[in-house]
Amino acid sequence: MTDLRDQVVEDRGVIKKIQLIFPGYHGYRVNEDLRDADIILKDELYKKMLDVIANLKTGESSLVSAGQFKGLESIGTLRSRIQTAAEVVKHHGAGYSGISAPVRVDAKKISALYDLDMKIFGQIQDLQGKMGSFVQDCTSGNLNQTIIQGINTVLTAITNLNNSRETLLYGGV
Repeated sequence: MTDLRDQVVEDRGVIKKIQLIFPGYHGYRVNEDLRDADIILKDELYKKMLDVIANLKTGESSLVSAGQFKGLESIGTLRSRIQTAAEVVKHHGAGYSGISAPVRVDAKKISALYDLDMKIFGQIQDLQGKMGSFVQDCTSGNLNQTIIQGINTVLTAITNLNNSRETLLYGGV
């Protein structure tokens, strides 16, 4: 995935470019552009997580069609975990950088948030790969518990990355 921070800078309109000229607005504009890039990235991450859920449902349907009902409960639990992780990814804070913010979030922190979201992107790619194997096995009428354990491991990594976000933003306050 290309770095969205560069894309947001390239897409600045006239007003945003004028804001860069004024000392009081320069830092604000830079921080807001970084924040916008992180918000765009989070939206993409959420969409990818929804794709993972759709693939999980496809695998689940294949198992039901094959008459394999054993293990469907674990798939339901897995779907719930993925949905929860997707919602957390979508709604976690982007770090307000406004003029009178109660907690100051500078460009360094906002960039660190973006980098954290890129790590989540890597985990989601791993999740998509594991989900592809899951669907393939389900299409064959098999429920591979090893793949489910691998998916759960990736979900734990995503959850841990999400949890580190607040510490990164506010220092554990």
